[in-house]
Amino acid sequence: MTEDIRGEENRVVQECIQRLKEGQLAPWKVEDDLKSTYGMEIPENFRIATICRQLFIQAITGEHFHYIGIPEKPYKERYHCVKDDLILELDIRDENHTCNLCASRLKPLKQYAPLVANYVGGQEDYFSYAGQVVVKGDVQKTFTNLLVYGTGLGPIGVTRGCFLINKLGGANVRVEDSARAVRCLGFVFSTEESRQKAQAVIEAFLPEATDKMQDKMLEFGGRISSVDFDHAETQRGFILYVDFVAEFKHFRGHGDISSAVGFIKQEVEEKLLSQGVRYELSVIAQGHDGDLKPSHRNKRGRKALAQLRIPVADFEGFLKVDPEKFLSFVEVDDLGSQRLGCPFYSGMGGEILPAIYKATKVNPRSPLVSCFQNIYAEKDKGDVIFRVELPNIEVGVVSSREGLMSPIGREAMRVMGIHTAKEFAASVAAQVLAGEFNLALEISREKLYN
Repeated sequence: MTEDIRGEENRVVQECIQRLKEGQLAPWKVEDDLKSTYGMEIPENFRIATICRQLFIQAITGEHFHYIGIPEKPYKERYHCVKDDLILELDIRDENHTCNLCASRLKPLKQYAPLVANYVGGQEDYFSYAGQVVVKGDVQKTFTNLLVYGTGLGPIGVTRGCFLINKLGGANVRVEDSARAVRCLGFVFSTEESRQKAQAVIEAFLPEATDKMQDKMLEFGGRISSVDFDHAETQRGFILYVDFVAEFKHFRGHGDISSAVGFIKQEVEEKLLSQGVRYELSVIAQGHDGDLKPSHRNKRGRKALAQLRIPVADFEGFLKVDPEKFLSFVEVDDLGSQRLGCPFYSGMGGEILPAIYKATKVNPRSPLVSCFQNIYAEKDKGDVIFRVELPNIEVGVVSSREGLMSPIGREAMRVMGIHTAKEFAASVAAQVLAGEFNLALEISREKLYN
C-alpha cells in the first residue's frame, strides 16, 4: 500500500494516522479533513482516506491487510436518469451506465462520495471500520471492529457507541461456553398406548444411543447434552417428538448432529418394531427442532449478554441526556416490539449481526434467528444498567465439513482479534450493545431523525 503514497501525500497520511491514534480525528471525518485541512480535491480524498484508515488499523492491531484490498478508485458517483427522473449511485468501477428501470443512458452528475461510511477496502463487499471495543467478563480483550454494512451510517453509530462504552469502563460480557445444535425425530402412532410404549422403549435405549451418536461426532467434539420429548395430536394420529440436543465448544455442529440423528433413526425404528410397537410414520421432524425458527424455543447457537453500568452523574454530564428520558425510550421501543407480537426485539442487532457475519464470511450468512436480541434498561443503586441479550449467536470460526472459509473472512477475524467462537460471540454482543446504546442516546436527546 505504501507504494501508492509518496512524498507530500505520505506526510499527510502519517499526520492523519497520528491524529486518529490520539483521538483528535474521528475516522468518519478523514475525507472532510483531507479536503479542509490539506486542500485535497474530491474524489482523490476518498482514496487517501481509505489508505489512512487501513494503515491506522494495521498500526493499532499489528495485523496487516493482504486480501481486503483497496480498489484503485474507492468511491461512487451519482447519475441521473432523465426519463425516469431517478438518481442512481454507482460504484465508480461499474461500467454499465444504463438505468435499471428503463435501460436508457444515465447522465453523470460528477458528484462523488465514499463507497460506505468508514470504508477500509474490499473488492466485492465494502468493509467499514467501526472502532474498537473493550470487553471484560467471560472474555477480556479489546476487539477492532470490521463490518460489511450498507450505505447508511451504521458503522459510525457503532464507532461512537464503542467510544462511549470504553470511556465508561468497557462492556461486561457473559457468553455460554458451548453452542447448541438440535435435530428431531418425529413419529406418528395410531393409539396413545403405542405412543406411550414407544417413548418408554426410546428412553431405555438412550444411554446406548447417545454413546453411539457421540462416536459419530468425535471429530468436532460434540456431545449429547439432553433429549427432550413432546406430544401432539392430529386427525392423523398421536405424534411423538424426540429432540436430540448436542453441544459444541468451537463448531456450529449442525451437520454433525444431523448425521448422528440420521444414523440412530434406523436403530430406534428397529428397537420399536422388535418390541412390537408399530408406527404410522417415522421422519426427521425439522419443524419441531427450533432450528432457524423465530421462537423462544430456538436452540441453535449460543447465548451472549453484554452489559454497561452508567452512573447517573455521567448521564447528566458526560452523556448530556436525562436518564429518565433514556429509560423511557428503551421501554417505549421494547414494548412497541412486543405489541407487534415479536418474540424478540430486533433493533440495531438486526443490522450489526449481518454486517459482522458478512465481514468474517462465517457460515451461516446471518440467518434471521441469529439476529434476534432483547434490550433492557433499569435503575440499580443509583446507576443505570443497559444491556442486550442475544439468544442465538451462531458461529464456527474454523473450517469444518460445513464449508470452506475464505481468506478474506479469516483476515477480517485476525484484524478484529477473534480466535475462538466464544470471542466471536463476545465481540458481537459488545458491538450490538454499542450500536443500541448510541442509538438510544441520540433518540433520547431528540437529535436523530431531526
